[in-house]
Amino acid sequence: MKKKPPYNQNSVIRGALRRAFARSPLVQEIMAASRREVPRYRKDGSLAKKPAVQRQCEVCGAWVGSTKIVVDHREPVVSVDDGFNDWNEFIARLWCDKANLQRICDPCHDKKTGAERIARLTKKYTEELDGLEQDIQFWEKRTSEMAGWPTRTRKLLSKYTAKKKTLGLEQIVQRAQTLKNRFGKCK
Repeated sequence: MKKKPPYNQNSVIRGALRRAFARSPLVQEIMAASRREVPRYRKDGSLAKKPAVQRQCEVCGAWVGSTKIVVDHREPVVSVDDGFNDWNEFIARLWCDKANLQRICDPCHDKKTGAERIARLTKKYTEELDGLEQDIQFWEKRTSEMAGWPTRTRKLLSKYTAKKKTLGLEQIVQRAQTLKNRFGKCK
């Protein structure tokens, strides 16, 4: 059985705010702007009483079922460059102007959020590798003291080189491997 993650208060608050936004009149207005009804048929071929509702994705233009489309922020609520700063900024960016919102189907949304996730991770991992590189430079100057090499640095380098299956992080893996090779030469 999977271990349950610890309770995260910030995650709960973020989720509650996003659910409240999803039920707001602004979201309903965006969704209502593109609505069509198409006939729906039962398994026996007879016409159902209620037609199916479809909405159009603003990214790819496809018409999809109303459960397979969401309203998304063109400019992310949590900035890719700055990350989470404070709750006031989060709320202001969540309840934004109508021009920053778009209807987007699930496949397009997955691509967009995946790209944002990779950009955030790349930024975070680059900063962490910068710190590790400074550690390595420090220890390279003190080759006689290599017995004091921090095992934390060695473990972190292994953490990054193990990310080979994560698409989009190839440059991070390559940089970590280069640093790991430098560490090997320092021994």
